Amino acid sequence: MYKKIFIPLDNSKYSDFCEDIAISIAKKSNSELVGGHVYAASLHHKRFKEMEVGLPEKYKEESELKKQREYHNSLIGRGLRMISDSYLDSLERKSKEQSIPFKRNIKEGKNYIELVKDINNNDYDLVIIGVRGLGEVEGNAIGSVCERVVRRINTDVLIVKNKRPLSGRVIVTVDGSEQSFRAVEMASDLAVKNNLELEAVSVYDPHYHRVAFNGIAKILSGEMGEVFKSDEQEKLHEDVIDKGLEKIYQGHLESALNKVIKSGLQLKTTLLEGKPYDQILKYIEKVKPSLLVLGRTGIHAIDGLDLGSATENILRNANCNVLITKSRQKVETNPFYQDEEIVKREIMKEQAEEQAITTETVSWTEDANTLISKVPAFVRPMVVGEVENYARTKGSREITREIVEEVKSKWADSMNYS
Repeated sequence: MYKKIFIPLDNSKYSDFCEDIAISIAKKSNSELVGGHVYAASLHHKRFKEMEVGLPEKYKEESELKKQREYHNSLIGRGLRMISDSYLDSLERKSKEQSIPFKRNIKEGKNYIELVKDINNNDYDLVIIGVRGLGEVEGNAIGSVCERVVRRINTDVLIVKNKRPLSGRVIVTVDGSEQSFRAVEMASDLAVKNNLELEAVSVYDPHYHRVAFNGIAKILSGEMGEVFKSDEQEKLHEDVIDKGLEKIYQGHLESALNKVIKSGLQLKTTLLEGKPYDQILKYIEKVKPSLLVLGRTGIHAIDGLDLGSATENILRNANCNVLITKSRQKVETNPFYQDEEIVKREIMKEQAEEQAITTETVSWTEDANTLISKVPAFVRPMVVGEVENYARTKGSREITREIVEEVKSKWADSMNYS
C-alpha cells in the first residue's frame, strides 16, 4: 500500500483538503508524509530587471543597480522561502499530533516542472494534489499545475476536489485492463483500512457498432446496402455483439470480485451500458461516493499514452475525489499476460530460426547451375531464392539437380526448360 505520500501545498482551500485526506490515509497505512512547495524567486528577479527602466535616475547607475539587484534578490529569495515554509507548518503540526512521520521538501523554480521532476526521481507511492490552487478561475474544471503534473508522473495520484473525508462508498471502475485490476487492489485496500463500502462498476458500449454499421448502410447502395440493413445484420448485433460485450464485461466484474474476496471484503458489482465516461459520471452523480478509483489508461491504451480518454473526461467532470492508479509492472498471475508473453517468445524464436535459415550459406552443383540457367532471367532471382530456402529447410547445404527438380513443380509456369 502507500508508505510514502507526497503532498504539494500552496495555502489554497484545496491544499487544506489535501492535508486532511493525507492524514487520514497515512494514519491507517502507517505512511510517511512529505509536504512540498515550489517557489519562483527567479521569476521575480526577471521582473525586477524588466522594471529597472522605471527607476528614478539616481538608481540607474550600474553600481547602484547592482546593489539594488543583490538586495532585491536576497530579500525575495529569503522571503519566498519563509512563505513556502509556512505553507507546510499546518501539515507538520497535524502529522505530529497523529505521530505520523513528516518531512519538508521545498524547491525553487517553475512549479509544475520541479514537482514532476521531484516526483519522478523519488520513491513516492502516492501523490495527493488539489484540483486547483490559489490562482483558480471560476469555471475551470482543473488547474493547469494539477493537470500538467497528473499527465507527466508515473505514480498513483489522488486529485482532491472537496473536503469530504474517506467515508461511505468507494467506487472502482473495471474494464478488463491490467491497470483497472490494480485499481481494484488499491481501492479494496483503502476500503478495508477505512471501513468503506466498495463497489465495482463496468460499462460496455454496443451502441458504437450500431452507429457505425448504420452509417455504412446509408452510403452503400444496391446489394451491399441490403446486406447491411438485413435482418441477419440485426441478429448479429443482438446475439453476438451486444450479448457478447455484456458477457465480457460481466466477466471483468467477476474477476474483480474474485480479487476482493481474498481480503474478506464485500463487493457490490454494477454493469452499465453506454459510453463509459458518460455512464460513470452519471452514476457517481447518483450515488455520490467519497472516492472514485480508476486506471490511468484503459483496455485500448497504446504505449506512451499519458491518460486514457475516459479517465481524462472523468477527471475533469467527476464531482468527487479521484484516485488514478498506474501499475509499474504486469501482473504475472494474469493469464492474458502469460499467454501474450508465450506468444511473443514463440514469434521471436520463429523469427530467429527463419533468420538463421535465411543466412546459412549453400552451394550449387554444376548440374543444378545448368538447370537454373534455363529459367527466364526476369524471374531467375526469385526462383534461386526459393530453391535455396527449400534446400535450407531440408537441412541441405548443397543444391543438386534433384532439389531443383523438386522445386520445379512449384514454379512450373515460369521454369520453361526441358
